[in-house]
Amino acid sequence: MLTKEDFKKQKKEAKHEIALIEQEFQNLQQKIDSPLHEKDKLWDDEEVKQLTRKRKERKYSSWTIELCTIIEELLNQLYQLTHQKRFNSIQLMKTPAYRSLSNIEILQAELKNQRLSLKSGMENVEEEITKVFQLRNKLIHSNFSYASILRENHDAKQEFESILDTVKQYRKYLKYNQPEN
Repeated sequence: MLTKEDFKKQKKEAKHEIALIEQEFQNLQQKIDSPLHEKDKLWDDEEVKQLTRKRKERKYSSWTIELCTIIEELLNQLYQLTHQKRFNSIQLMKTPAYRSLSNIEILQAELKNQRLSLKSGMENVEEEITKVFQLRNKLIHSNFSYASILRENHDAKQEFESILDTVKQYRKYLKYNQPEN
């Protein structure tokens, strides 16, 4: 059975993993273009800028997928601790209410029925995390093209910052509800 201590431990672990990605993101923003391309004089300045932009977008893609994986692992661990069994989305999708839902939505619904919820007033974060997972799925199905997930009026950096912020908020506002005796 899930205890408050188990819950805190799982949340703390996810927080540290998210912080590592955030640190990598900040480090990438502070780096100047690599001098490696200048050594062999194969590329001009514009080509170096293009290579650097592509590399950053690949990093944003991988971090987006990793952030979603961290949240899935968190919810999966909480599900296993709560139900004392592995999460089986195929079995749960046989339930009519879950047929059209994604794994993240099923996990959220299953855990909401037990002891987990989002802090009051933060219900929109649940919708936002679902959108992040939809962006992740689109990213995967479009051959990791970060341009395919950019929303209107966003650049790659803004989009990733938005995704990172949503994941951090979701983890932060996830709360444990004490069982009633």
